[in-house]
Amino acid sequence: MKTYYGLLLATVFLVSCGQSSKNKVDATDSQEAALATGEKLTVDVAQSKIHWTGYKPGGSHHGTLSLQSGELYLEGTELKSGTFVLDMNSIVNEDLTDEKSNAQLVGHLKSADFFDVEKYPTGQFEITQVSELSRGTDSLTIRISGNLELKGISKNISFNATVRKDGDNTYKAVTPVFTIDRTQWGVNYGSKNIFKDLKDKFINDDMDIRMEIVAHQ
Repeated sequence: MKTYYGLLLATVFLVSCGQSSKNKVDATDSQEAALATGEKLTVDVAQSKIHWTGYKPGGSHHGTLSLQSGELYLEGTELKSGTFVLDMNSIVNEDLTDEKSNAQLVGHLKSADFFDVEKYPTGQFEITQVSELSRGTDSLTIRISGNLELKGISKNISFNATVRKDGDNTYKAVTPVFTIDRTQWGVNYGSKNIFKDLKDKFINDDMDIRMEIVAHQ
């Protein structure tokens, strides 16, 4: 019989607007990180991805962001702590087929208007709390809280993840789509709540995130 463990995640992003997920996550003040104790798991950065969707009036863009590194700690069958480093230079757009337009969008996202990757080449997510929500026949659902740091700003967010063990030493975690407000991390470009004269040239503050994380013992 398979054994299922807790696992989990990290994050980061892009612009947004329009019809975002109803699963809105409210960011709060950062909290003390959970202690790194127990058995260490190493995140497989080649197989792990953060999917983003951003919206504007009449359209949207979507893509991925990669992790630079990550580790999780288990005590028995329970996830206790973990830290993930986000590679902000790895932003990819998946919907623009024109090479020039794609490069322009990605370049803008990496600029000081958005994530300023020259100054902030990495982000971070550190787990502060984990709780089990439900246990099924082949999966475990957990609630994860942690500090997400972008552009030097750290905020605590919470989201669910469904976890399963694949084989003897591989763990996979997937989150449902959830929504964050990018301006809480100082990503203010095109926000009609900050710049009042944008009319229909704004970008929505909310953006959708979905994560797929793979880790090994």
